Amino acid sequence: MSSRTYVGTKAFALRGSLLDTATVQKLAETTSMDELVNRLRGTPYTDVLSGLSPPYNGRRIELALRERLAVVHHSITQGAGRYGILELYYLKNIAWDLKLALKAKALNRPYETMLEYIDMKAEELVGRRDLIIKVLSARDINEAVTMLSGTEFFSDVEKALASYTAKGEIRFFDVFIDRAVLSAISKEYALNPRLYAGKSADVNGVREIVALDVDAYNVLSVLRSKLWGLSETEIQELIITPARRVQLSALMSMAGADSVAEAVKLIESSYRFQLQGAQNDEELIDLVEDGFSKQLRETATLSFVWQGLSPGTILALIKLLEFEVSNLAAIAVGVEAGIDSKKIISKLRL
Repeated sequence: MSSRTYVGTKAFALRGSLLDTATVQKLAETTSMDELVNRLRGTPYTDVLSGLSPPYNGRRIELALRERLAVVHHSITQGAGRYGILELYYLKNIAWDLKLALKAKALNRPYETMLEYIDMKAEELVGRRDLIIKVLSARDINEAVTMLSGTEFFSDVEKALASYTAKGEIRFFDVFIDRAVLSAISKEYALNPRLYAGKSADVNGVREIVALDVDAYNVLSVLRSKLWGLSETEIQELIITPARRVQLSALMSMAGADSVAEAVKLIESSYRFQLQGAQNDEELIDLVEDGFSKQLRETATLSFVWQGLSPGTILALIKLLEFEVSNLAAIAVGVEAGIDSKKIISKLRL
């Protein structure tokens, strides 16, 4: 069986295991953690939840959900052959743990406490558990960053540490680690566009998903870095090239804009998001992020119509599974906090 046929067939098979909107909404309507876990055990997540015991909490449930995401993604890449972009997207699972580990180390959290928030299943599947262990075991954040020398994350994490030290914003670790992963993904696609081409010249699931991911990263990192006080030159260095629908010239202009609101206006020729109602810059940026997420979800869903048996379908499946895990994790946190179900549902990306 060819790589194309394998990944396409696998994607369509797994597509049927995704939870529909009605099921997700019913999960959000549960009134206790016990009820939520019991309902989740009637879904494809039952195996990863088997190791949990009461009292349940949102964090442990999220780790279990993310474990299934890693297992499914890894199982797909095993037969993906030449489609290296699927392996690069797998790095997002490792990056998620690395962000938590570095931020915890920067905040001087105890080793035992950090282990409660990190599962490391994604690393175990690809033999990279030592990566996170070294970070968690380091004396301080400076040594933790040094431990990453020789990895695909090192250069960007060094810059994250410098920005964090200068500005005190812990989320710089998120931005720069995302940059490391998405730079590799963008480069792989740029070098091999024909390999990832769809079934016709007009549609390409991989191309559209990569473009949305890179655009979202570039736009959001520029906006947030303006808010966090980086200089125009420092912001420009964050930008991943080649830029996609939001051109490099527009991103450069955003970096030099007088305000976040003025910067947002510069993407209107590429994306038309609903941005009404923001009370401040943080809320405006959140609405831009929601806009990208909505378009990415729609693109991933349509990829199953566009692509047939292709790498575009499997990448779309991974994206939809990421959305599902994010929604279920948000439900777990909301139920644990006693938030009204209607409010929980309003925050989900369905």
